[in-house]
Amino acid sequence: MENVKAGIRAFSALSLRRKVVVCAAMALVIALVAALCISINMRSNIQRKYTTARNLAGEALYSNLYILMQSFDMTSVPNADVENAILPQMRDYFMASVTLNNLLAQTYGAKYKVLSEGDVNDITSAFTAYETAFRNNTSTDLAQSNMQMCMDRIRDLLNSRYSQGVLRPSR
Repeated sequence: MENVKAGIRAFSALSLRRKVVVCAAMALVIALVAALCISINMRSNIQRKYTTARNLAGEALYSNLYILMQSFDMTSVPNADVENAILPQMRDYFMASVTLNNLLAQTYGAKYKVLSEGDVNDITSAFTAYETAFRNNTSTDLAQSNMQMCMDRIRDLLNSRYSQGVLRPSR
């Protein structure tokens, strides 16, 4: 208490000009602390939005890859129109997945990329094998086998990279 009274007396003893300078300095310190608090709050909010956007993109990628696998499972149904119904649907989900995969990699870094270039090339080759078999009116067994390996790879990726619906970064 004595220190406070001594400080008040010392402040009272200052000239008007020095009092103004001290008050201005205290106001500046208060303003800087307030600005720092606002900045920290805004940064925290931006990081939260950034994480939410990344999680939403990751969920969309998961959904597209999952539906791609489910669509492929329909190829084993008797009398299914693989050429005109199932493969075009699979290709749409594949293209959406590649787009989301590239978006995640470019926006959030390579550690959030789920499909490697090799995975994309393998699936593209499997689609090409189907197209070639249909065009040449030959068996699609090899294409089916290749696509099955790709779908097994996607299943492994989804199981390893997603936890409770959230995309985990690669190591």
